[in-house]
Amino acid sequence: MSSSEAKTIGIAGVSGKFAQCIIKSLLLNPSVHIKGYCRNASKLPTILTTHPRIRIVTGSYDDVTSIQNFVSGTSVVICCYFASTEVMTNGQKYLINACEAAKPEISLLTTRSFHLHAFTSFPNQLRKLSNISKKTVKGVHILNGTLMETFWAEFFQLYDSSSRTLSYWGTGDEKWEFTTYQTAADYTAAVALDENAFGIFRFLEDRKSPRELQSLFQTVYSTPLHLKSHGSLLELEQKLEEMVNTHGEDTSQWGALGFAFWCTNGKAYLGEDSSNLDNSKYPQVENVTMEQFLKRHTLQNLPLADQSLGFE
Repeated sequence: MSSSEAKTIGIAGVSGKFAQCIIKSLLLNPSVHIKGYCRNASKLPTILTTHPRIRIVTGSYDDVTSIQNFVSGTSVVICCYFASTEVMTNGQKYLINACEAAKPEISLLTTRSFHLHAFTSFPNQLRKLSNISKKTVKGVHILNGTLMETFWAEFFQLYDSSSRTLSYWGTGDEKWEFTTYQTAADYTAAVALDENAFGIFRFLEDRKSPRELQSLFQTVYSTPLHLKSHGSLLELEQKLEEMVNTHGEDTSQWGALGFAFWCTNGKAYLGEDSSNLDNSKYPQVENVTMEQFLKRHTLQNLPLADQSLGFE
């Protein structure tokens, strides 16, 4: 897209942190206009409802008329839903159908940490999220590994800030693959503006094991990071399968376990060889290493890094 050619990008789930990081990146291009979709515009940051290049459409994930209004006039729709299984599965179906009906060709972008088809234990309904393809809808999937802000937050039960302890499964040498929220958003924005983008894109900024993180932590903060093993990867897999069988698609019951297993057992690794990555296709995006990320956050603010994302 040329710098003077106007383009409208739709973002479903515009109230989320990642969606707002994408908007920050897209607004740097003065020819880009944004249509956001959410349930309640009154809960959005003021900039999203007052910016001259942003228009907000409200409606539920299954409101066919509102969704058709939302995708109308867009050339790319980015799905940033992060909610229940029902919304994550059927919500994308409604978007796909609306894009198909709107015509001409619309690209639908989705982002996630890994490719769901790498794991047979993942609930079938959620694995179906990878199936985006229709005659006039180009499916684009962006894989970005683990988000650094999420890794250090309490939500996934890996880092205990009170004791400065990092928990892990396996030997402690298994790699985690990382990007930051904003860099993942910058890559997503770059792909959205690339008219030739299609298929699966893999982006990473760093790869570190718990033992390597322990060393980095000491270097940056001059204080030790304690490591705590919960068992082998096989034990983790067995526990995860037990929880999935018991709780089904209720990811709140087993999400943290799944996060640890899928990100470290090797089946979904994105960047063991840099030639597998697509970073070089978008050299304008600046990458951040884990060491740089740690240096940007004080020890006290590290577990809160995900709370300062998006707009105020």
